[in-house]
Amino acid sequence: MDLLNLPRLDKIIIRKFADRAAKSYDLAAILQKEVLDRLLQRLQWIRHRPETVVDLGCGTGGAIRALQRTYPRARIVGLDLSLPMLFEARKRYRAWSKRRLVAGDLERLPFADASFDLVFSSLALPWCNDLPAALRELARIARPGALLLFSSFGPDTLRELVASWADQDDYPHVHRFADMHDVGDAMLAAGLGQPVVDAETLRVEYDDLRTLLEDLRRAGASNADVGRRRGLTTPARLDSLERSYRERGFENGKFVATYEIVYGHAWVADRLAGVSPAGSEPA
Repeated sequence: MDLLNLPRLDKIIIRKFADRAAKSYDLAAILQKEVLDRLLQRLQWIRHRPETVVDLGCGTGGAIRALQRTYPRARIVGLDLSLPMLFEARKRYRAWSKRRLVAGDLERLPFADASFDLVFSSLALPWCNDLPAALRELARIARPGALLLFSSFGPDTLRELVASWADQDDYPHVHRFADMHDVGDAMLAAGLGQPVVDAETLRVEYDDLRTLLEDLRRAGASNADVGRRRGLTTPARLDSLERSYRERGFENGKFVATYEIVYGHAWVADRLAGVSPAGSEPA
């Protein structure tokens, strides 16, 4: 993916999809929950004691309880583009006085410089139009010595669906995602210290293709590319899509959806000294 020729995502549509999915998200977002759990597990291996933590793209608040349990004395802030998602999170955690929920865009964060000791984000970066600018924002709100930890999607994500739609027309039906090497380069360009990026492949199996597509919709992960085909998908097109998918992602009686998960973490250097802080290294 060429980061200089960025995909164009419709943020109004992204917000609309997320708003619509708020009540169904927790039941449909099986893959998202698995990735979140794996990202949270990585905190166990990092020696860090943050006083302030922000979860960017917090959705219905799935990470908040775990972050508070891991850092019981920290002040936790959750941010999401969707107000209905935040309302769902507030229903869960209304009684927790240390937590704050904020509506905002990850590419234009409503926080002051150097506000947080831990900047955490699971699968929110794929919804940004400008990944380098978003990473600069994450670095901006991080204090010297802060840890940045995130997950994102790589270009092999939903490869079966991408290829099957390509048999139908030339419109974009799945977002383009940055390669892990481009993510690492963008982290360096953002001034993040000791960046580490790695990736793994996860597979989700479905009994039928329509359930796969419905789960994407119910999780708010529908196509928001400005060049997307408008209008409803007819039953005939769905049947043709399914025939193509059976040639590419049908194994042992299941429709398989592949996800490439990219993980990244880095430390924020002392802005004055220009060096990484002592005592903030992996355990």
